[in-house]
Amino acid sequence: MAKSYMGLILASQNTNDIRGLTKYRPIASIPFAGRYRIIDFSLTNLTRAGISNVGIVVPHSYVRSLRDHIRGGQFWDLNRKNGGIFLMHPTIDSEIGKSNVENFRSNLEYLYKSKEKNVVLCSSHLVANIDLRSIIDSHEKSGKDLTLVYKKIDKDIKTYRGSTSIILNENKEIKKFGVVVDSREETNISLEIKIIRKDLLIDFLMSGVQNGLVGDLNKFIEHNIHKISINLYEFTGYAKFIDSTKNYFRANKDILKKEIREELLLSNGGISTKINDTPPAIYKPDSKVSNSLIANGCIVKGSVKDSIIGRRVVIKKGATIENSIILQSCIIEEGVEIKNVIIDKNVTISRYQKVIGSEEFPLIIEKKSLLDG
Repeated sequence: MAKSYMGLILASQNTNDIRGLTKYRPIASIPFAGRYRIIDFSLTNLTRAGISNVGIVVPHSYVRSLRDHIRGGQFWDLNRKNGGIFLMHPTIDSEIGKSNVENFRSNLEYLYKSKEKNVVLCSSHLVANIDLRSIIDSHEKSGKDLTLVYKKIDKDIKTYRGSTSIILNENKEIKKFGVVVDSREETNISLEIKIIRKDLLIDFLMSGVQNGLVGDLNKFIEHNIHKISINLYEFTGYAKFIDSTKNYFRANKDILKKEIREELLLSNGGISTKINDTPPAIYKPDSKVSNSLIANGCIVKGSVKDSIIGRRVVIKKGATIENSIILQSCIIEEGVEIKNVIIDKNVTISRYQKVIGSEEFPLIIEKKSLLDG
């Protein structure tokens, strides 16, 4: 059944609210949970469902880190003679970074040549471990033109601000779409996962281009939803969009909760990522670590609490790290104090520096910085 489905990942999200981490990379390739990249979730969800042909709509610039991570797709069993992985480069994709329709239009040949009859469309900034096989099965049984995946939210709604909300009528059918703002009421959130016939998707694209549309493909499909039949699928597991610094910080911290970590990283066979052969972390006699994730290759001589530490980070004697995220290959020198901070790759914090942010507004130290007082 999955052989008649191909995957399309939209990796050109707006980065305005997460600038500190996207200066040199798209959201899709931001490190997550110490060893993963955010796009690993979408790639794993698709390939685990048996989908072996995946296209990724990439942004106009700073694609190098995404290319370096994906390579030939071998980590998701996508290095194939037939199908495999295909990066779709846009012709226009400047500041707003979400002209997906134009991106697809310039790559229509890829869609025409792909032998699959159906498309699973998803976004690269969703952190969720989803068994797409059950959604494909629901789509097949429904016989509808489109299946749309949503999640019912009754708390922590602010973290979904700006996402698409779905308003249903009394018959549980889609009445209209909206945008999530601050709300205390139960809300249905679109997870931006759609299953649609390929010929119908191409018709939408061509119609959009002919009408001068330049914008987000999801929005255009939702605008035309009254023209087609819809099947709704409710996902009840953990799902967060990484579209702001706050959400990135919160989602990483959620991983420290055992039940969420097991669901996100271990259920359904786990999440695949690029293999990086590094030795186990080394904990020196004076080190203290509590409620934290420490990746391979780290050397810990100081104290770490409620934090996530990426690969090959060195934490020297007397340094204390609390409630923070340290990405790979950073050096935290002696006596440094860090709290509520996100530190990007290859940063060195010199001896006895104090770097303090707030829980609500974590401080970001950009890639390759040197903090030397």
